[in-house]
Amino acid sequence: MICPITHELEDRLEELYGTGMGTVLEVYSARSTDEAVRGVCCDGGVATSLLHYLLDIHYIDGALVVKKMKGGRSMPIIATSYQELLMCAGSSLATVPNLDEIKYYSTYETLLPELREIAYGGLESVAITGTPCQTKTIRKMQSVNILPSGAIKFVIGLFCYENFSFDAISLRTFEELIGGRLSDIEKVNIKETMLITFKDGSTKSIPLEKLEGVARHACVKCTIPYANIYADISLGGLGSEEGYTTVVIRTENGKRLFEEALEEGYIELHPQWCEKKKEEVMQKIEEWTEKKGKR
Repeated sequence: MICPITHELEDRLEELYGTGMGTVLEVYSARSTDEAVRGVCCDGGVATSLLHYLLDIHYIDGALVVKKMKGGRSMPIIATSYQELLMCAGSSLATVPNLDEIKYYSTYETLLPELREIAYGGLESVAITGTPCQTKTIRKMQSVNILPSGAIKFVIGLFCYENFSFDAISLRTFEELIGGRLSDIEKVNIKETMLITFKDGSTKSIPLEKLEGVARHACVKCTIPYANIYADISLGGLGSEEGYTTVVIRTENGKRLFEEALEEGYIELHPQWCEKKKEEVMQKIEEWTEKKGKR
């Protein structure tokens, strides 16, 4: 019933969150004011600084985020401090080194079971960052009051076209495409292309279409909107300049907390942000939303 690709509860979610581009209250290009965050984030660090603000004002007890591990792996953790958030800043690519580590299969498989930590760990209020399939599942759970989804007070959604999980063959193909080792990747930015920064400072830009052969099969078939319409705030690099994050405000709760974080100096808007740039960004997001749907 709560699986993101089934049609159960679809009418209810459409009523609450719409379809296509979903509800759009405001659109901005912004970045964190924290230099430590900007030093490790993949775009402008807005997600990390928003979560930092929510922790500081005790709006949440923790945030369900993804921590990068050695060898390109990733694992979900519940961050309850600024330092833990900082360790989880930036994008990561998940792999399957061996069957003993199957629980690290991908951020998609492990984030939702990690919610058990909320139910049994004494956390009453949490935020979650997630891809469209994850946020849709959370909203399905909340629509029928499945525990512990009621503890999720804030949802940050990430734009998503596709993601990856590797076996030995697909990993080799991926490393041939990027011209380097997965373990040598320092940072990943995804806009119109995947921009990889290696630990030696070199970079590689790869069109997303070239990566479909190594993307998760479910991602290639996915029709859940790219723009992550089920979140309170949707974020991504698409449309913003290097070092900034595109921010789509979707709920009144998201609007209030974003404006508070802005006023308190946790984040700042692009100095040249204007209505014309907003229209250009929205057009790009619409294009990629349609592109993903047609694929």
